[in-house]
Amino acid sequence: MRIRAALAAGTLAAMLCSACGGETATGPTPPPVVVGPTVLSIAPATGSTAGGTEVTVSGVNFAAGATVIIGGVTAANVRVVSSTSILAVTGARQAGPAEVTVTVDGRASTLSSAFTFVALPPPTITNMAPASGSTAGGTIVTVTGTNFAAGATLAFGGADATGVTVASSTSLQAVTPARTAGQADVVVTVAGQSATLAKGFTYLTPGQNLPPVITALTIQSPQANAPSNFADLNEDVAVSASVTDTETPISQLTFVWTADLGTFTGTGPAVRWRAPAIATTPRIVTVTLRVTEAVGGTGGTQSTIAMATLSLHNSITEIGDMSRQFLLDFSDSKLAPSYVVRDFWDGCAGKAEELGDVTTNRRDFVILSFTVGPANPVSVGFKAGCVVPKYGARSGDGCAIVQCEWHDKELSTGTLGTTKGPDYLTAVYRNSRWWLCNSDFPSGTRTNPVTGTAFIR
Repeated sequence: MRIRAALAAGTLAAMLCSACGGETATGPTPPPVVVGPTVLSIAPATGSTAGGTEVTVSGVNFAAGATVIIGGVTAANVRVVSSTSILAVTGARQAGPAEVTVTVDGRASTLSSAFTFVALPPPTITNMAPASGSTAGGTIVTVTGTNFAAGATLAFGGADATGVTVASSTSLQAVTPARTAGQADVVVTVAGQSATLAKGFTYLTPGQNLPPVITALTIQSPQANAPSNFADLNEDVAVSASVTDTETPISQLTFVWTADLGTFTGTGPAVRWRAPAIATTPRIVTVTLRVTEAVGGTGGTQSTIAMATLSLHNSITEIGDMSRQFLLDFSDSKLAPSYVVRDFWDGCAGKAEELGDVTTNRRDFVILSFTVGPANPVSVGFKAGCVVPKYGARSGDGCAIVQCEWHDKELSTGTLGTTKGPDYLTAVYRNSRWWLCNSDFPSGTRTNPVTGTAFIR
C-alpha cells in the first residue's frame, strides 16, 4: 500500500511540474565511452637485434599521437596510416621474443611475444670502392659485403669514418678520415660484431698517380622486373662496371672478369655472363673484376679489384619443389602447423591465413592417406602475379598448381571423407630466395560435407 502511495505521489509531482512548464529531472549525463586501442598483429614478425626493421602494426582504434614500444624499446618514425594500421621502425634490443605495445591517449594494448629480435650473423666485407684516396681524408667510399644494418660503424686504420649511411644489408657509404700515407685495414662493426678487409684502403699523398676506381658492379637478369644480382640457370646476364681513372682513359685500361661459375663473353667495362645449364641451386656466385692501369714512364702497372655476388637459381624447380613439399607436410597430421608454413614469407598475409587453416585442420580432422602430385604448371614472372579461380589475381613473382587428394576422418563425428582438386600456390622472391606467399584451394570437391569447419580453404 505504501509503495503504491509513493508511486502515485511521484507521478502526481511529475505531472504538476510538467503542467507548470518546469523541467523534468533526468539525472546527470553519463560520460562518453572511450575505447582504447587493440593490437592484433605485426609484420614482419622478426627483425635484427641492431634495429632498423620497418614494421606494420595492425589493430583497431589507432589515432594520431600513438606511440609504439617493441620489447621495451620505443620505436622510431611512428606513422599512423589509419585507425587500423601503424608503420614504425624497431630499435636495437637483445635477441629473443618481444611484446608489442601501442598507446593512444594514455590507453595501451599489448600483444605478447609478437615480435622476435634475431641476432644477425657477423658482417663481411667483399669490396671497397674506391680503394684509395687522399691522406687529407674526405673520400666518399662504398663498402660492399653482407649483414650490414642500421647503426653500423666504419674505421680506417683505427680512425673512424664519418657520415656512415647503411644503404642496404649489402652496401654502406661513408667519408674517410685523414690519415698518413700507406695501406689501412678497413673494419665494419655491426651490433658488436666486426669484419676486417686487410689493407683494404690506400692513403695517397695528393699528386700521386691514383689507381683506377671501380665505383659499382651491376648484374642484371634479362627477365622483366627481375631484381639485381639474380640469375636463373642457363641465362645470359648483363654485367657492367662503373670505372673512373684520373690519368688514363677508360679505353686504355685492362679489364679481366672472372667468376667461380659460368663463363664471360666480351671485354671492357660491360660484358655478358652465361650461367651454367646445370648446377646445384640456390647458390651464391662471386664475380670478380680486376682493372689494371699502366703507370706512365715507370714500366709498371697498378690494379684495382672489385667483387660482387649474385644468387643463382633454378626458379621453376625451386618453386615447384617448395610448393609440393608444403602440401606433403600439410598432409602429415603429426607435423606442427608452424613447421608446415616455414617456407611462407613473413611479409605475406597468406602466411597467417595458412597457419590458421592448418591449425584448424589439425583440430577438426585427421588425414588418413593422401596423394600429392607434382607441381604443374609452374611459372615465373616477377611482379606479374597469379590468377586464382574465385580469388582473382594474387600478387607474386611465381605460380604453381598441384593436384591433391586427401582421405580423412572428421574428429567430431567420425565421418570419413575425401577432398580432391588443384591447390594454387603463389611465390615471392625475397632476400635472395624463393618463398611461398599464398595457398588457395578454390575449386576442390568433397564426397561428404563436414559438420563444422571446411577441410581446407
